[in-house]
Amino acid sequence: MLYIVEKALDELEAMPRDERESYSHVDREIQEAVDKLKMLKEKLKESESK
Repeated sequence: MLYIVEKALDELEAMPRDERESYSHVDREIQEAVDKLKMLKEKLKESESK
């Protein structure tokens, strides 16, 4: 899942600047989702090691 979200973020970053500006809110939401998924991944790793 993290891969899919990061891939979507990469696609947005690859867009021309003028097009990307109209998607800036989506870019922020995707980045927040990536951050949350990374935190979840770390928590799952910690719980597996216990």
